[in-house]
Amino acid sequence: MRSLNLSSLIFLSLLFSFSAFGARPDPNLTPGVICTPQDPNFAGYSYPSKVARCNRNVPDQEKLQIAAEYGNIPKAQWPNYEFDHLIPLCAGGSDDIKNLWPQPIAEAKQKDVLENQICLELQAGTLNQQQALQKVSEWIAAH
Repeated sequence: MRSLNLSSLIFLSLLFSFSAFGARPDPNLTPGVICTPQDPNFAGYSYPSKVARCNRNVPDQEKLQIAAEYGNIPKAQWPNYEFDHLIPLCAGGSDDIKNLWPQPIAEAKQKDVLENQICLELQAGTLNQQQALQKVSEWIAAH
């Protein structure tokens, strides 16, 4: 599995560090990972720009590990979170644990609106993967 390039990681890290409010993914735990053909959940390529796509497969064992790394969130509290893909699956994100974090559910629903928009734009060919990642980074910085 291929991680984001160094400039993307630095950019995302800066965005996380400048966030003044709200829950944020820890860039050390969740730097983001792009789907590749070597990913066990690789499903093929999508969109005119041929973005590698992975199927969603986040077993409870991974959720337990993520919850532990993010402050031992008890399973009883999981309904308050979405185990979110930092880089959305529709934008070529991986199911790798380094692309997942426990996002508060209300915030996750807001991000889902952006993700749906990104998917539609990728499908229409009006957005490429790098632009999609930029939109996600900007959203994180703003929320």
